[in-house]
Amino acid sequence: MRCLSCGKWSLSVICKVCHKELFIPTISTRKIGTLDVITLFKYQNIEPFLLTKHYPLGYRVFKYFGKQHIALFLRTFAKGLDEPAKVIAIDEQVTSGYSHTALLSHYAKAPNLKVLHNVLVSQNRVNYAGKSLKFRLENPRNFKYSGHSNIDVILIDDIITTGTTLSEAHQILTQSGVNVLFALTIADAR
Repeated sequence: MRCLSCGKWSLSVICKVCHKELFIPTISTRKIGTLDVITLFKYQNIEPFLLTKHYPLGYRVFKYFGKQHIALFLRTFAKGLDEPAKVIAIDEQVTSGYSHTALLSHYAKAPNLKVLHNVLVSQNRVNYAGKSLKFRLENPRNFKYSGHSNIDVILIDDIITTGTTLSEAHQILTQSGVNVLFALTIADAR
């Protein structure tokens, strides 16, 4: 296959040269209410890659982000944990043949981390892409949580735009007796 960035032949969707030169995380933190949202990249730097989530090619791209960036960040973070924590992806709804958030969380394995799949599910399947804050507030996700209480959790999502999805997820988890340590996203669209 060819590298999606430079077009050279590569065994991965992003070649080693582009990975080292172009995909250097610029980690930042954004506060949404009381939730810290850690972001690995600026949206504008990787926008074309993130937009592949709407197509079958996105499977390879999000696998790359999960394996190369989410996994590395969380393995480093997990070393400092006194107690094990869980990782939950926001709404692992399958579209285009896969779930991009499930792919990201799949690679979040570490000695002190356990991934809980499909426990935070949206009851409202409305598409937020390109929608205003007003629209998002008028059409909440209505998350349903089916996991355990009294656990520490790291939330995973692909992009933070207005923060309404993460805020709503944080609220339902907190009401369910879950302690959300922070949220981790690939990019911040702000």
